[in-house]
Parts: sequence; structure tokens; C-alpha cells
Amino acid sequence: MTGLRLHPFTLLAIAGALPALAWILPAPVGGAWTAAVALALTLTPGASPGNTGIGSSPDRRPGFVVFRTAVLTATPFWLFLLLLHDVPTTIAIGLRITTMVASFVWLVAALEPPRLVEAMIAAGWSASVAYLLAATLSAVPGLKTRAQRIVEAQRCRGLSPRGGIPARLRALRALALPLILSALHEVDERALALETRGLVPGVRRTPLAPPPDPVLERAARWALLLACLAALVRRLIVASPT
Repeated sequence: MTGLRLHPFTLLAIAGALPALAWILPAPVGGAWTAAVALALTLTPGASPGNTGIGSSPDRRPGFVVFRTAVLTATPFWLFLLLLHDVPTTIAIGLRITTMVASFVWLVAALEPPRLVEAMIAAGWSASVAYLLAATLSAVPGLKTRAQRIVEAQRCRGLSPRGGIPARLRALRALALPLILSALHEVDERALALETRGLVPGVRRTPLAPPPDPVLERAARWALLLACLAALVRRLIVASPT
């Protein structure tokens, strides 16, 4: 079963349970196990680079693009930790941070915001809360796609983002201002669109195509919650003095 076929709540449960277990389980074994699982999820067919806005490469498998994004995002944290701590502490904290980063990158790649909105509305959540969560998940991919378009447009105008530090700063200014202005303009457009569609507090909406939520997935979500609670209780009991 791919990530796109799973219920959005199941994807959220997996992405939340892995970081929780990474910090609860003893280091470094617990962090290594959760990091391996999280990185393996980025290679699943459900992790589509098209949802992340990172694009794809013809010589790489789509899953590897998401895996590469997770690794490249987690690498600077390892460098900073190595400057601040010794090697055992760096490994312990780095594996946990890698789990968090890989889980979030996989979640953004595998979870479609429209399906999340439909699932939350079907479960009785407020449409405003559902839209806020979905907009948060789609914000980074949207900004990255818009930034790539601005860079291409600036290159057509003769602006080169390469060169020395002064040239890069000028290119950054030419990129940041249009990006911020376009994001602010999109906020107005979205607010008007939501008001036109009657998205106001206190009004219950009817989901058009709610994703199916099998009993097996609901049981799996409860099992993840119980596993986290059991690991936390065991950790507290072991850590408490006898």
C-alpha cells in the first residue's frame, strides 16, 4: 500500500509517532531504528517529488529525490551538533533530528492537502482548522516553486545568481522582494476565495469525496499511540530510581 492510498490521519500518525519514539527510546539504538524507518519511507512509491515542489530528475527515481531532500536537509544539523558536542552526543541527537526531518519531508511528499481537508471535514473538524493545516503543509513547496519561477524570470532579464558575494547579494535581493510580494498577494486572493466559498466559523461543511478510512488503519493508529505511551512509561520507569 503506497503512501497516497493511506488515510491522511494514518500518514500523520506515522509521521508523528516516529519522532516521538526517536526521543523516547534509548539513544543511539532507538534513534538509529526510527531514522532508518523514516528514511526508508522517503523511498516508497507514495512519496512523490511532485507534491514537495522539489522537482525530479530524469536520471533518478522519484523516491530517491525525496530521500536526497531529507538527507541534504538533515546534514547541516549534524555539522552544527559536531561543533557543539562530542561524537556520542552528536550521533544521539543527530539521529533523532534526522528522524524528524525525514518524517516531515516524507509527510509533505506523500500527503495531498485536499485529501487532508476532506478527511478532517468528514471527521467533524472545523473547515478553518483543516484549511490552516493543509495550507501549512503546502506552503514550503509553493514558495519553492514560486522562487524557481522568479529565478528563471530574473535570468531572462540578465541577472546572474552566480559570482562573488556582492553579486549573490544583489541576486538575493532581486529574488526576495518579488517572492515576498507575490506571497502577500496570494494571501489576499486566498482570503477572497475562502470568503466567496462561505468558509466562515460555525458553518459545518459537507465533504465531497472523503477518503476511505478502513478499520485496519484506525486500529494501526491506535496501536502507534499505545506504542508511544508504552515506550514513554517504560522509559520513565527505567529512569526512575528504585
